[in-house]
Amino acid sequence: MAARVHPEMRELLRRELLRELGSPSQLISCEQRDQGDVRGLAVCAGRVLSYVLDAESQRLRTRPLFDLLLRSRR
Repeated sequence: MAARVHPEMRELLRRELLRELGSPSQLISCEQRDQGDVRGLAVCAGRVLSYVLDAESQRLRTRPLFDLLLRSRR
């Protein structure tokens, strides 16, 4: 069963995403299972990403899911 993630962990995730991606991100979902990895979705600079923060090594892995594109007509 997924557990709620503490605010301190959310802030750590935001800092790690900023460090890795170079721009601020918004966490969309965040869950932790049995004191293990923290997983979720984030939006950063027009991209939707999945992320996993390894509980032991504190290593963050991200994977882009899709880009949000803005098109305009002239």
